Amino acid sequence: MTFLEVLKSQNKEKIEQEISQRFIRNMEYFRRTSPDLFDVLKSEPIDYNLLFDEKGLNIINLKTGELSYPSNADGHQMVNVCEELSQSPIANPKWKIYTNHIYLDKMDTSKLPITGKVCNEFIDLLHKHGGIKEYYLSRSFLPSTNIFGLLGGMFLEFIRERGVFFHSLLIFEENIDMFRVSCYFVDYEKLFENVSPKSCYLFVKDLIDKFFVRSFFSQKKITNNFLRLELKLYSSPKLDASKQVIDEEYASNSRGWGSFEDEIIGVQNTLKNISFDANAYPVLNLPQRVNAPICVVGNGASLDGLLPFIKENQDKMIIFSCGTALKPLKAYGINPDFQIEIERIDYLKDVLKEAPLGDTPLLCANMTNPEVLSLGKESYIFMRGGSSSGYLYNSKSVIEFSAPFVGNAGFALACQLGSEVLLCGLDCGYIEGLGKHASHSYYGQEGFVLPADASRVRGNFDKVVYSDSIFLLSIQNITQAIKTFNPKMALNLGEGAYIEGARATRPSEFDLVKIKKKKLVSQIKSYFTSKTRMAFNDVRTDFYIQEISDFRDELKNMFQTNVKNKRELFALIDEVNSICAKKSFSSPFVGIMFEGSLAHMSQSLMIASLHLDRDDVEAFYTDAKEVIKEALDRMMFKYRLSIPLRQK
Repeated sequence: MTFLEVLKSQNKEKIEQEISQRFIRNMEYFRRTSPDLFDVLKSEPIDYNLLFDEKGLNIINLKTGELSYPSNADGHQMVNVCEELSQSPIANPKWKIYTNHIYLDKMDTSKLPITGKVCNEFIDLLHKHGGIKEYYLSRSFLPSTNIFGLLGGMFLEFIRERGVFFHSLLIFEENIDMFRVSCYFVDYEKLFENVSPKSCYLFVKDLIDKFFVRSFFSQKKITNNFLRLELKLYSSPKLDASKQVIDEEYASNSRGWGSFEDEIIGVQNTLKNISFDANAYPVLNLPQRVNAPICVVGNGASLDGLLPFIKENQDKMIIFSCGTALKPLKAYGINPDFQIEIERIDYLKDVLKEAPLGDTPLLCANMTNPEVLSLGKESYIFMRGGSSSGYLYNSKSVIEFSAPFVGNAGFALACQLGSEVLLCGLDCGYIEGLGKHASHSYYGQEGFVLPADASRVRGNFDKVVYSDSIFLLSIQNITQAIKTFNPKMALNLGEGAYIEGARATRPSEFDLVKIKKKKLVSQIKSYFTSKTRMAFNDVRTDFYIQEISDFRDELKNMFQTNVKNKRELFALIDEVNSICAKKSFSSPFVGIMFEGSLAHMSQSLMIASLHLDRDDVEAFYTDAKEVIKEALDRMMFKYRLSIPLRQK
């Protein structure tokens, strides 16, 4: 008999024996795998307990006597309700499906000639193999699944017992008594076996840890990024806060992937910007902190209200203007000490001319368009982490957490160059009633426009603030920069999003002292060496050709794996993502160059497969892998063409 059949049998002795044995097995399992949880589960229930009387099974609130499930003349309805909850989760209205605002649309191949061509060909293949408008998954396979509140978890066991395999599973149960009740029903050891390796996360009692949630999404960055199934059985402050963490991490996971095409532009620009002759631009090398606060200025809407503070205190702090913040600063009579730029785009030079840049020194990421560096009367270079070209020649000083915005780069630099960091206009979101950027900036006058995927986040002060996926990624990286670089103090003066680790502070709440600014700015400049060869550990002329070729072959071999169904395809995509992530860690110049485009290709492959009206994807995948293998060869060819002939 199945567990559901036992529970419906009305044989009280048999039911009692079954659930008691399950509880004993679960306690033994947690004793082996999670001793702390085991110890807590041994305690006597305080809030909730399992009720098993003549009317059947239910959960009782020990303080109020209230029941968690309905009860009527036919008895307690826990089994019936959970049976209904377990039916076809993908099509069950009690469950919610998220798709991260990603659609299977054709890409612009003028900007992404290799990546876009592959993704577009998958759409053509989908039509060839009889694709449908809806998503289709077999009854035995569920995508990334999040459950908030188990209410005994009986429904989860019904799903598991049907042989359903979860690609990844995250469970949050805020009450230890409620989780203890679930141990009478859910066979946790078997549940973990029915989830992909290292993909079942269980949070009991405590608030969800952002680090573990980030790991949950990043370990399966692509397959956890699109189709997400969610069940939230009730609301509470703790559950709602946990759900917000999940939603934010889910959203930020979809951004910052990059592409091979962008990475190649970055490599080409870097090779032009960094030279080893007497006229080379100075490169950041082993920076130290100066004893002065650095004010990092972004072009968020809240900058308008902070311009008086910046002007009044410009002799008491070093000012880093980030991107298009330059124009409103100059218009207000403020002369930044450095203008930070990171963009590869060619029209950036026109933006700087319009500001105008004037005598302000440029501090540019290595991949910045060379025409931009030529505008500066003084131009300096830092190696920007997160981009393939930032690791060329194995720099001694790579500035990590410098994405996705120029403000992130400015902040990461300030954390390593100043004793304290002040954030002005790094709003990381949309302030209700205001435009996205400061007034009188390059973008002109703007109204309040909220993107479709924006959600409300905690404001730094009392304004209503929303962030979308890319702003959430920006917040994430600023927070990580604070934790990693540990400046003495980080103060957030803006009206935008709250940033963990940066103290929300009004300008009126502190005073700055006069500094020897000219001397300190010169000290910062001294950390950039014109003897550029000194800034790198491995100035090589082979340009990783053999390593890139070997990695290309490894990826091609990976795609030779036989794939028959969607579960196997999801597993393969995870393996490809893992290989790319490992390569990006061990050899970032090589790994990051491929990682973004492989992510986009894999995601398009996954989404296309979901639109097939059957679980058998073997014929579709056989065609698709040839498209990917051809693209990898084209990438290799493109890279060879990008290397200067004199250095081949």
